[in-house]
Amino acid sequence: MTRRRLGRGLYDLGASPFTSSPSKPQELSLVKDEAAAPFPRPVVVCVTSGKGGTGKSVLTSNLAVHLAASGLKVIAVDADMGLANLHLLLGLQPRRTVMEVIEGGATIDDIAESGPIGVRLAGGGSGRPEMADLHPSRLRRLVAAVDAVGERADVVLVDTGAGIGRSTTSFLYAIEEILVVTSPDLTAMTDGYAVIKNVVRNNRSARVFVVVNRAQSAVEGLEVFGRIDRVCQRFLERRLFYLGHVLNDPRVTTSVAARVPILLNQPAAPASACLRGVGRALLLEIDQRLAGTMADGRAGATHAARFEPDRGPECA
Repeated sequence: MTRRRLGRGLYDLGASPFTSSPSKPQELSLVKDEAAAPFPRPVVVCVTSGKGGTGKSVLTSNLAVHLAASGLKVIAVDADMGLANLHLLLGLQPRRTVMEVIEGGATIDDIAESGPIGVRLAGGGSGRPEMADLHPSRLRRLVAAVDAVGERADVVLVDTGAGIGRSTTSFLYAIEEILVVTSPDLTAMTDGYAVIKNVVRNNRSARVFVVVNRAQSAVEGLEVFGRIDRVCQRFLERRLFYLGHVLNDPRVTTSVAARVPILLNQPAAPASACLRGVGRALLLEIDQRLAGTMADGRAGATHAARFEPDRGPECA
């Protein structure tokens, strides 16, 4: 059995660190098998941030590409109501948007359009102020539609707006896997903690992952995560899960301008090495969650010591 993965370009790998051991047939695996889906329903991951400009959508687009290249069926949902831009990062111009789900009863599968490496995008509406203040009942339709994707996807990545507005918290309070993107900037860390606090208080079953974007080094990434994690332990009695850092790399800006995810545009860039590390860490966490081997977020370890980015100077 092979799996597709993003390294320095796309290539086939035989053995996978995410394949279930033959001695443990009850464990689930994220590796695609022609005979069966890797799990009975999609894993939904909500990608969010405390403030704008942290690189949340850039991370979402590249994670989607990485997961799709790993052999998974991936749908990315742009839930940044009124200011959607995920389609730009994937080089798409959607003909249909999530408004058809909210207003017309369409499904996510109906409106999703194919993008790079087989990623499917359910585009959001851009420049539509009415979408920024949707009634809760209409938001619930979209949340329910994401939950109803079923076999048509293995993983659904929901790219929300920044902050704790109603359209964002509708997803944060309903989805169990929350990925918070922050940066070393003090305001980003402070606002990221505010998001985590709201999730912990209103969605007790959620696990909260953290990615530190635009870090100058792996050490700085760990330090930023450590500061947020210590505050969460002290005031919220909750520990977080660290997925890694992404180096501050000017090539990311170049890839955004080219409307191509950096994993495809410049796979050898330092940021690409870090993104592959984050993608592998997310795959491992999801796989262990599904196999029932993870403790819940309140008792679980941060996994900072276990996380290993690509070796070498690229992601140091």
